[in-house]
Amino acid sequence: MGWLRKPISKDSATDAMMFVDYAHHEIHNGSHFFVQYSVASLGAMGSPDDMITLSWTTPNTTKWGHLLYSANGSAGWRLRLIEGKTGGGASPTGSITILNSNRNSTATSTAKDLAGTPVANKVSYDATLFTGGTTIWDQYLEGSGGPQSGGVGGGNQRLEVVLKQNTTYQLSLFGTDANPASMTMEWYEHTNRLAL
Repeated sequence: MGWLRKPISKDSATDAMMFVDYAHHEIHNGSHFFVQYSVASLGAMGSPDDMITLSWTTPNTTKWGHLLYSANGSAGWRLRLIEGKTGGGASPTGSITILNSNRNSTATSTAKDLAGTPVANKVSYDATLFTGGTTIWDQYLEGSGGPQSGGVGGGNQRLEVVLKQNTTYQLSLFGTDANPASMTMEWYEHTNRLAL
């Protein structure tokens, strides 16, 4: 018997072909993950820099994370993604459990937090700012004039970053005023099949 191919699905009203892109497929497949971290006020943390951070380490395998991230809030802020470090990343307040985008899946992320004994499927929050390393993204976000009055958003929402294996990363948001803020990261994990 020959190889059988599934028929292409079409929308009944328009006869348009229906498909999902690869990242969407990874959601269905249970290999897509996300983390969100929000604070009511950056200034309430008492940090000299009024900042929040998310920090993690990738595994030493060719199962690489394909990352998108964003930030939202109401003040004038700076959003940075740093790869690797020569210092910093100390004293995280705690860790956030990474969630699978397919809530029916039991698969967990291979990312690890920065705890003394790193834990998989966790991201550290509010560690000190990384020093050294490579700045992948550095963006200034304009303010909007008041707490969430229209809000402002930014970040790497269109350009996918394939994370380097066995490497620490930190996403940070600096502020100067006591305003609400959120950072969101999403990624899928895919084993690389190409020789680089």
